[in-house]
Amino acid sequence: MNKFIFLFISILFCNFINGQVSTPKSIDSLWNLVKNKNMYDKDGSKEMLRLCTEIYYQSKSIHYERGELRSIVKMSEIYSNEGNYKECFNKISEGLILAEKSENYVNWSNLLILQSGVYTELGYFEKAKNNFAKCLLITDKISTNDEKHLVKANLFRRIAYNMDKENVLPNKIDSVLLYYQKAYVESNKLSDKFPGKKEYISRNAKNIASVYLIQNKIAEAEKYLNEFESLTKNNIRHPNYISFFILKGQIENKKKDYSKGIEYFNKSILLSKELKILPSKLIESYSGIAESYEGIHDYKNQAAYLAKVKNLSDSLTKSNTKIIERVGSSVNNKEEDINYNIFYILITVAVILGILILLLARKNRGKKENDALHNDKQEGLILTDVKTTILQEEKNKNKEIDFKYLSDIIELAQNNDQSFLIKFLDLFPTFNQSLLNISTQLTPTDLEYCALIKLNFGTKQIATFKKTSLSSVESRKYRIRKKLNINNSENIYTWMTKI
Repeated sequence: MNKFIFLFISILFCNFINGQVSTPKSIDSLWNLVKNKNMYDKDGSKEMLRLCTEIYYQSKSIHYERGELRSIVKMSEIYSNEGNYKECFNKISEGLILAEKSENYVNWSNLLILQSGVYTELGYFEKAKNNFAKCLLITDKISTNDEKHLVKANLFRRIAYNMDKENVLPNKIDSVLLYYQKAYVESNKLSDKFPGKKEYISRNAKNIASVYLIQNKIAEAEKYLNEFESLTKNNIRHPNYISFFILKGQIENKKKDYSKGIEYFNKSILLSKELKILPSKLIESYSGIAESYEGIHDYKNQAAYLAKVKNLSDSLTKSNTKIIERVGSSVNNKEEDINYNIFYILITVAVILGILILLLARKNRGKKENDALHNDKQEGLILTDVKTTILQEEKNKNKEIDFKYLSDIIELAQNNDQSFLIKFLDLFPTFNQSLLNISTQLTPTDLEYCALIKLNFGTKQIATFKKTSLSSVESRKYRIRKKLNINNSENIYTWMTKI
């Protein structure tokens, strides 16, 4: 961030000294540098990020929205490749607002596709699917054929990848192959004069090869990998070669040519480290090498690479967990469709009203907050009471409301589902950040318990959901009180309704 601030000040200073003002033409000239593939290969992602940042601030200074959007999309792509999902989400959120405002359907679609990719990596497949559905509608509004084909190719590729990662469909592999083939067809529809056509075709050919490899159709896999290599032979330092080398190594392992497999996996590792992107691909490379060493009975090296797999997996999991806790608050509400915004606002206000009524009833009965038995009596009634309260409010307005979203959140909590918190944050987007503004000592588990308390779940209910003891829940609530400086005389449930 300090570097970006320094860069921005430097740009302004240079313009002042030279008596020059940025223009769309000068900014487009900088953008042409960014589009130059050779420059990316030569200088790496950091230099690309620096250039994009310069384009971003120059465009912002003269309100050149096209320049802003293009730089935001590219920065989001770089952050995504580096696994920096927090910064990626921040840029995407800003870009979605700008793209919708300016009705730039190409960049709007690209940002939704990038966001879907991050959702997939974090395990939120349904959120990715929602983005796909929205993107399909937006894509139809793109006027230029080449741009429409390119966006559709990228969209189908992401849909296939999301299906592959979700791993739930009985005919998953066939569906994944179908969408990769759709992406391949769309990229072949690009006109011959379209820049980068070969790259897009080759990328989709490589993806098709990966599916055939899973199906043990080695000949078909090699056919598409050969096409990839033929189309990209002048650019072997491109990031796509990271996964290409992995696939070649896996094929050699299947052929039992383990020495050649190790050679390909090492090429992938070297390129990944050199470009400093796609850290998750290192796991595939390390796993592949471990399999190769097992094939030649070198168990010492096999164990060493399996240890690398574990260490890197643990590191990425820890990093992604932190991101998951902040996804809801980092993604600006303005990016959502206006109808969803209104729906969420109505639900939020109504839920708070319902919880306040329940709390008032509890207070009138003279029960203390730490009476776990009393909280248990509310089990099974929370959703019903909240629905009743909201329904009454809506009847007064002669409106109808769908409670499915609220029901889903409570059901997720009762099932101790990992996606509970992110769904909750869709409903209360500023909840986590408001608590963290009060105390930075709150842990991800603390924040989840705060969400359960806000939904008025009692001690015994929480203990049941979390499969822990009553005393453990009470201890957690006590520590939360201390971190948030909640007075002992104040009801923690009432306090949470104010957040």
